[in-house]
Amino acid sequence: MIAWLLSVRATLMASVENPWLLGLLQLLLVAIGTLASYAVICLLYRIVKGRLLKTPQRESVKTILLGTRLIPRILQVVPLIVAGILTWTLFQASPLRTALLALNRAYFVFICANVFSSVMNLTYRLTNWRRGVSASPQKGIFQVLSLMGYAFAAVAIVATLSGRDPTYILSGMTALSAVLMLIFKDSILGLTAGVTLSGNGLVRIGDWIEVPGANADGTVIDIALTTVRVQNWDNTIITIPAYDLVAKPFKNWRGMSDSGGRRIKRSILIDLDSVRFASEEMLERWKEIDLIRDYIAGKIREVRAYNTAHPSSKIAVANARKLTNIGTFRAYCLAYLRANPCIHQGMTIIVRQLQPNERGLPLEIYCFTNDTAWANYEAIQSDLFDHLLAIMPEFGLSGFQLASASAMRQSLAALPSSET
Repeated sequence: MIAWLLSVRATLMASVENPWLLGLLQLLLVAIGTLASYAVICLLYRIVKGRLLKTPQRESVKTILLGTRLIPRILQVVPLIVAGILTWTLFQASPLRTALLALNRAYFVFICANVFSSVMNLTYRLTNWRRGVSASPQKGIFQVLSLMGYAFAAVAIVATLSGRDPTYILSGMTALSAVLMLIFKDSILGLTAGVTLSGNGLVRIGDWIEVPGANADGTVIDIALTTVRVQNWDNTIITIPAYDLVAKPFKNWRGMSDSGGRRIKRSILIDLDSVRFASEEMLERWKEIDLIRDYIAGKIREVRAYNTAHPSSKIAVANARKLTNIGTFRAYCLAYLRANPCIHQGMTIIVRQLQPNERGLPLEIYCFTNDTAWANYEAIQSDLFDHLLAIMPEFGLSGFQLASASAMRQSLAALPSSET
């Protein structure tokens, strides 16, 4: 092949005396040979790609490999080698051949940078595929490595085209480092923050985060080098600078999801006028409730034992011990939570009274559901308070709410009119 190309060069030099025309013919032959080799490579790649995708799968090694464009970037070396060989053999030693070979080497360095970037992308996607989820927080690190590859390639390309030592180029760049840091301050901060988020696992794809300053409240769908993309619950997508997640506080709900329990913390407002001591009729009725049957029996024995030991309890009600409807209802709420299969029994379960206020007595329910999905959590919480609000009258209790305007008008209308 080399001998044939040398003979072609000799024939051209003997047939064409004009050096400009000779150079154009040599460039034309180099271009034709390069384009022909590129066309053959593209055709072969299309055939191979078509056969690989003949049985498409949702996600596999071959689809990931084709998606990263690693193979076509490697195959670009073939036309480059063909162009180098043609240039070396068809041209005599001259400044033109030296310039063309320098361009060839510079483009080879650029191809190597592209291949390195594809390898980083392939590694990242294969890591996620092996884990079974797309939740790897290392995307920023792979992007940094790709960026470093392009940076070294840029230095090598400049050194190749200028004919200088790469160390000379690097020494010249250090003089501009202060200016570059000032100009690209935001990019450098974002790069540092992205590496911090990825390396420490502060945010991962799939996490539910709240960033009040950015009006972000939703799921993380992408973590790039300098930005984080969040899909809010209304399906809007917001892009947050990675530096904001390092410099400002934000809430990550990953701990809730990983724990398997989601907190319920809500109060029932009870009208203070409905709080009273339990009568014998109430006690007999409460004994029929399965959840608190043992509680009522134990409390009755305890109260009777105390009152028997203290004769003064028969003189004044203040000296005696009695059950209250609010205390019994609180015990019922606790028993109901412990018997509810939708409540996480391995986490805190508390029913407590809060400070009474102008809106009544708040009875707080504090527990965790065993399903962290939003819709299921809301359904469990609603069912829980539906039951507790409906069962309150059985304990002689009533909920508190502010009177509406229509209720106030009806009350005023019911008052007897004064006679003048």
